[in-house]
Amino acid sequence: MLKLKQAFKDGQTLVGTWLNAPSPAQVETIGYAGFDFVILDTEHSAFDIAGCENLVRAADAAQLPCLVRVSDHNPTSVSKALEYGAQGIVVPHVSSRAEAEEVVSHAHYPPVGVRGAAPSVRAAHYGQIAWPDYMARARAETLVVLQIEGQEGIANLDAIMAVPGVDVLFIGPFDLSTVLGISGQLDHPLLLDTVGGIVQRARAKGIAVGIWMPTPEQAGPWIGQGVQLITVASNDLIFLQGCRTFAGKVKAQLTADRGPQTAEKK
Repeated sequence: MLKLKQAFKDGQTLVGTWLNAPSPAQVETIGYAGFDFVILDTEHSAFDIAGCENLVRAADAAQLPCLVRVSDHNPTSVSKALEYGAQGIVVPHVSSRAEAEEVVSHAHYPPVGVRGAAPSVRAAHYGQIAWPDYMARARAETLVVLQIEGQEGIANLDAIMAVPGVDVLFIGPFDLSTVLGISGQLDHPLLLDTVGGIVQRARAKGIAVGIWMPTPEQAGPWIGQGVQLITVASNDLIFLQGCRTFAGKVKAQLTADRGPQTAEKK
């Protein structure tokens, strides 16, 4: 299975989506459809951190790397996501160096952090992986993604990027566009230039940049800016679009078929 942390270090650009439904089948479908990864979202969804375990299993079945967006900085949520076997965490609303340091500390075992040790967790194959080997793997593969979503976080970007162990900065495009005075204008040149500048600053420190876009067409410019972690839509939005497309095509045929019949009756 692809290791996300190493892929970003190698300069790869990966495309994923979000899961907002507690459906292992949809996780597998996302993997079989060709996405590079999925983010299991416990912040804006119908499942909590406990509901992620079988979703991670489904991702493993489809050889699909997964991350978990926790709902807060709670160390228990962070550790459980990683113990289930997710390759990393996505943490919302990070706005300061102190918060970034706290997240990194919760995600890593000593001496890097303070994550609690439990050798029988799923990620360690319930104790079948020797503990020193599992710790080494966790240190090498655990991905820490921090979401920068407000004015304070954007103002403190340099301080946040200076924290060792921060792997990806996930920029909220709507929040950033609002700060720049162009709220919601996701194709505005000022937004593109600003994110491009963030990418350059982040890459200089070995940090990747991520972003979300509602449609595939809107993702293109960000790839050109050097954003490496591209997330598009979500399972809900993709399903909605698929339903609209299929229903519309069938109904168009019904209308076409009934047209001449209606004319004859008249």
